[in-house]
Amino acid sequence: MTNPTTTTTTRRVAARRMTTAAVAAGLALGLTACSTTGTTGPAADDATGTAKPHGYVEGASEAQEPQVRLLAVSAAGETAVHDLLSGETTALDDVEAPEHSATDGRFLVSSTEDRTTIVDGGSWTVDHGDHTHYYAAEPRVVGSIDGGGPVEVHSSETMTTITWPERGEGVVLDRAALGQGDVEETVRIDATVLLPFGEQLVAGTDDGVRVLDADGEPSGAEAACTDPAGGIVTRAGAVVGCSDGAVVLGEDGETTTVALPDGAARPTAFSARAGRPTVAGLAGDRGAWLLDSREGTWRLVETERPLRAVTAVDDEDEHVVGVDDQGRVVVIAATTGAVATTEPLLDPGEQPLLQLDAQRAYVADASGQQVHEIDFADGARLARSIDLAAAPVTFAEVGL
Repeated sequence: MTNPTTTTTTRRVAARRMTTAAVAAGLALGLTACSTTGTTGPAADDATGTAKPHGYVEGASEAQEPQVRLLAVSAAGETAVHDLLSGETTALDDVEAPEHSATDGRFLVSSTEDRTTIVDGGSWTVDHGDHTHYYAAEPRVVGSIDGGGPVEVHSSETMTTITWPERGEGVVLDRAALGQGDVEETVRIDATVLLPFGEQLVAGTDDGVRVLDADGEPSGAEAACTDPAGGIVTRAGAVVGCSDGAVVLGEDGETTTVALPDGAARPTAFSARAGRPTVAGLAGDRGAWLLDSREGTWRLVETERPLRAVTAVDDEDEHVVGVDDQGRVVVIAATTGAVATTEPLLDPGEQPLLQLDAQRAYVADASGQQVHEIDFADGARLARSIDLAAAPVTFAEVGL
């Protein structure tokens, strides 16, 4: 097996400090500048004087639609990208045999007990609110970081955070450098949850939920949160799971504690379609919790069988997609209560790997060496099964 490309990890301390109010103002200014087509025009390249197109990213091409790809790694570390638009599959360098994985919609982060590896799927979406950019570049194995265990990854336009919850440690990487193939570490923080939020960080620690600046120093709101576990950034704010519910930090810098009913089984992870305010988490053996991060409310969606994975589409019918303990994909329309299921598609002993976008859900089938594509809006119809060169034990849908 080819060893993964190892990139030297460097530490830089960024001198950026910004309050949440300033972040909101900066985001608003960025949106205004991005959507303006008036007097100044696009920035010119200093060397050539040539105007760069709006949304220019070095080394990437811009497309008119999402460049959706499936990025998969086998138990032996064989790594490949399957382009859902062209149907072509590209083999990448092998990585260490993965035991855990997570994705932010561009990067697949896999880990062993000792090392964490980052693979760039080479496609991503930038949502600026009033318009969206779709990018494509060459996929590649970027590099690795010492330390491993179960892992989480989240990204903003400027920062990528990788967290190892069992170790209670997180790292912040320069997102632009990562996109160019360099692992540049800016700060390490003791946290079980670490989320990029504008130019700041939201950390779940033994002291509760805290807003930090880019150097890891306290810079904003704090909120009580016992045993923080599971985090996600939505269109409405940053969510951190707690033993009795969740803390939501809004764009206005205010925190809201959303309590679960007494005795309710808490979710320890959240999943949702990119850019939506409602997220899903497992509700013990009862089904799923839906958390509306904008309204600050929980809703229980009960299922016939316990779920082992779940995510929220947050579309007009409020579809919730899960995988149950029999290996079936389960689709619930929360608006009507309608339920549809597939036949068992996975070995019940497999840990389900579930991803989705606005039209389809994808579930990796390691025993069948396939990824199954499900049309969740059409009665959980199995649209197709995509054969892969190796059985996927870690998997991501990228380009979202």
